[in-house]
Amino acid sequence: MASLPLWHPAQELGVVSPASAPRIPETLEHGLHALAEDGYQVYWNPCQLTKRRYLSGSDVQRAAQFHETLARTRYLIAVRGGYGCLRILDQIDYAAAQRTPGVLIGYSDITALQLSLFAGAGWRSISGPVVIEWMSITAAMKKEVRRLLEGKLPAPVDGLTTRREGQCTGILLGGNLSMIARMVGSKYLPDLKGAILFIEDVNEAPYRIDALLIQLKNAGIFEGLGGLILGNFTGDPSQKKPEDEDLVMHTILNCIGEYSWPVASGLAYGHLPSRQILPIGVSARLTADRRGACLTPLESVTKP
Repeated sequence: MASLPLWHPAQELGVVSPASAPRIPETLEHGLHALAEDGYQVYWNPCQLTKRRYLSGSDVQRAAQFHETLARTRYLIAVRGGYGCLRILDQIDYAAAQRTPGVLIGYSDITALQLSLFAGAGWRSISGPVVIEWMSITAAMKKEVRRLLEGKLPAPVDGLTTRREGQCTGILLGGNLSMIARMVGSKYLPDLKGAILFIEDVNEAPYRIDALLIQLKNAGIFEGLGGLILGNFTGDPSQKKPEDEDLVMHTILNCIGEYSWPVASGLAYGHLPSRQILPIGVSARLTADRRGACLTPLESVTKP
């Protein structure tokens, strides 16, 4: 597969809408304006889309809009998550995506498309902000997205809490736990043997998180995993009750207790106003000991 060249300001950032449309239409316009203010040449063509209930268009329309945008630029950012990416995984032209490697920025529901593009075309992606929130994210998040597009190594993530000691090196994959669980059994979920898996979810009760993890366990996903990093699971920390956090963590650790790979928690990643930007599909190292845990990406998302 040909490598993805470095992004530079003269290149366009294509906006795709493979999932839901914005709940508030004005947020899209504000996000596009904020991207332009930050120096991005933005390409957005909504002509192929016609909003349908909770989707930004029909499955055919959303897949066509993705391909049309990829034909113009390799650098893509999603309008928002929500729901819908699972519905179009079988309509993506993975052979074309392999010939024209790109990078997709987004998170939440976009996880499904990012992982399928890695599995089917070798894409590396950025688990980061979507267009409708660009005007409100932190300067640090914007800076890290720009750094990754420019081919710089992702910043190490330290200060994590060790839940099980160990060290591993593997491909960094992950995103939204619900999306990953729903991809089990399909050809669109990458092989996670030896991988460092990072997961998050939002507003899910402990019993539902338990069910999602058990689905991964019963499918054999945990058998050959390299390591696990836990992000945020119940939304904004300012709205969490301490007992909720303890119950969620107890549920997760109980589910994975029989395995020996390293486990870290405390990753500021998920549906948070200020969160970690993470690469998908790059080699990384996870070190977890009594002093704490650190994730060190070893490759860039784009290449010289």
